[in-house]
Amino acid sequence: MTEAELRERLTAAMRSKDAIKMRALRAVVAAIKNKAIELRGAVPEREITALIRREAKQCRETLDFARKAERADQVAEHEELLTVLESLLPAGMSDADLREAIRAIVAETGAGAGVGPVMKALGDRYAGRYDGKTASAIVRELLAAG
Repeated sequence: MTEAELRERLTAAMRSKDAIKMRALRAVVAAIKNKAIELRGAVPEREITALIRREAKQCRETLDFARKAERADQVAEHEELLTVLESLLPAGMSDADLREAIRAIVAETGAGAGVGPVMKALGDRYAGRYDGKTASAIVRELLAAG
């Protein structure tokens, strides 16, 4: 998802007066703006996905604290925020799709390339769409077999 798309969604949320979406999108847009200042330029889409994931992680942590404190109002609000943030993330890959993508990358790079180059190529192509531990395990399994 690009910064422009996020800004369009923010504008739509403001027009529809959806407070939860506005809050979530404003947090993401602010994080992107801060990252752009840090990078002194445009923020790549891969980095935007990482920023959305970080916002979702922070929201999950706040949700856990609210549950422990038995704050029902905060729990409901943060559950809605988390739903909005997760809807902004790209769809995850199934294990079968991940295995097939890794198999193709191993075939391209060669079985002797090692885990690092395969994981780098996987990250370049499918950033943010898979679990790193699962991917690493599959890479090691395929390289050992192959």
